[in-house]
Amino acid sequence: MGKLAKVVVTIIVVFVFFGLFSAIVGSMSDSGQSTPGIFGLILFAGVAGSIRAIWKSDDKENSDDENEDSILQK
Repeated sequence: MGKLAKVVVTIIVVFVFFGLFSAIVGSMSDSGQSTPGIFGLILFAGVAGSIRAIWKSDDKENSDDENEDSILQK
């Protein structure tokens, strides 16, 4: 995936996070609580994991070239 696509997907993930987080905070404040609770923590961990997965480098392409040994090295 190209860098521009990664940036666009990251921005979309952040906007979705803010929308869902505001819905959770709004529903929790209507019920009398002042913190988003466990649902907010789960949502935050999901966003952190998804952004990490988006920006993870493709090690498969690089490692194939490095692991090829010539006949003399074997």
